[in-house]
Amino acid sequence: MAASSLLRSLSRISRRGCVGGAGPSPFHHSRLPYSPFSTAAADAVERRGFAGLGPTAKGEKARVVVLGTGWAGSRLMKDIDTTGYEVVCVSPRNHMVFTPLLASTCVGTLEFRSVAEPLARIQPAVSKSPGSYFLLARCTAVDPDAHTIDCETVTEGEKDTLKPWKFKVAYDKLVFACGAEASTFGIRGVTDHAIFLREVHHAQEIRRKLLLNLMLSDVPGISEEEKRRLLHCVVVGGGPTGVEFSGELSDFIIRDVKQRYSHVKDYIHVTLIEANEILSSFDVRLRQYATNQLTKSGVRLVRGIVKDVQPNKLILDNGEEVPYGLLVWSTGVGPSSFVKSLPFPKSPGGRIGVDEWLRVPSARDVFAIGDCSGFLESTGKDVLPALAQVAERQGKYLAHLLNHVMKAGGGHANCEIDVDLGPAFVYKHLGSMATVGRYKALESKGISLAGFVSWFIWRSAYLTRVVSWRNRFYVAINWLTTLLFGRDISRI
Repeated sequence: MAASSLLRSLSRISRRGCVGGAGPSPFHHSRLPYSPFSTAAADAVERRGFAGLGPTAKGEKARVVVLGTGWAGSRLMKDIDTTGYEVVCVSPRNHMVFTPLLASTCVGTLEFRSVAEPLARIQPAVSKSPGSYFLLARCTAVDPDAHTIDCETVTEGEKDTLKPWKFKVAYDKLVFACGAEASTFGIRGVTDHAIFLREVHHAQEIRRKLLLNLMLSDVPGISEEEKRRLLHCVVVGGGPTGVEFSGELSDFIIRDVKQRYSHVKDYIHVTLIEANEILSSFDVRLRQYATNQLTKSGVRLVRGIVKDVQPNKLILDNGEEVPYGLLVWSTGVGPSSFVKSLPFPKSPGGRIGVDEWLRVPSARDVFAIGDCSGFLESTGKDVLPALAQVAERQGKYLAHLLNHVMKAGGGHANCEIDVDLGPAFVYKHLGSMATVGRYKALESKGISLAGFVSWFIWRSAYLTRVVSWRNRFYVAINWLTTLLFGRDISRI
């Protein structure tokens, strides 16, 4: 039934308007006498042109297309009213990552599945509703006039699978929630040799590399110099992610490595490189506390700017060479090449420009939320920081706005109706938290806290923010297991 419903949607032709209007359909019409998921179908599509999800017809639900499954997009899809909208999500991953706990998975404090929330649990309609789908693909272009996007399937890293193919998706409302990408500042070698910490597969790569280096350094025949290089973990970037990963790593070394890899315990160490002050968004007292705790844990703090990254070493601006076995890059984020290519005005910093209601003013029925968006200069508002709480609250706000518009009769494309959108989006910072390992954490929210109490609040707050009860249970059990039995050091 699901396949036949999708096939009907793929071959549907309609005319664009409020619920159908003037203008030819941009979709190629054909009947495929075989499964649209077969290799033959993919080849046929490549020969004949685009397949796609056509415009919604009169009497059907309006379609909201969401690009991305990050904090903003996931929260929007969770709160969107599926009695009035069909939801189509286009993303290269089918889950949301609970990024504040991602660093814990690198060293085995948490299992990877504990921080990955399947989209079907966040919004069940994408797997149950006949007109709602999750599409494993990337958006490559947008046509605001035709209300369509061009997409290409994502199949990289898989053997013996279908070749990527292209298709179109028509939308009534389009929401950009495609996030940002790690900033490399154009430094040579970063992309080739460093590992970022933004996705589950990044954490898996860090874990495998760390454990591999530990095991190789114990093999007879390796030189002292090479052993020290292999076991030197370098973190570039002193923001919350870099500090939390350094804290987790130092705690892993103190509590697990020195017990289970006693032959190399004196060789492994961590260096954190930051151009300015670590945790610059926190107050001076908390920054000093974090510095002291990291130093006590054995983390070497270096102030400097990376100029070049080579396969086994990086070079700082003062000429110092820093050999490494594991290099983790955490220097913030910036707009992706896809966002830069979009034909919309940009905010300061190169994000998609939006107004006070998170609309893209130059395109009807288009919105942008999360790290890929920023207020236009004409709004008089500052661009908000790339934080999870900003993205989540924007997703919640926009879901309520779209629900209000739909109930007022403006859910379909090009429906010019006079609807009071209500108050503009206003962001109020709820505070910042970061853990520095060894049951110590920092909290900055009006009052400043540090130490065990703050660590307990940090864990409690994040446990309640995990999306599903299933993953809350996983996280709690993982924490308890680690406390009682230590971290799992299996390299799987």
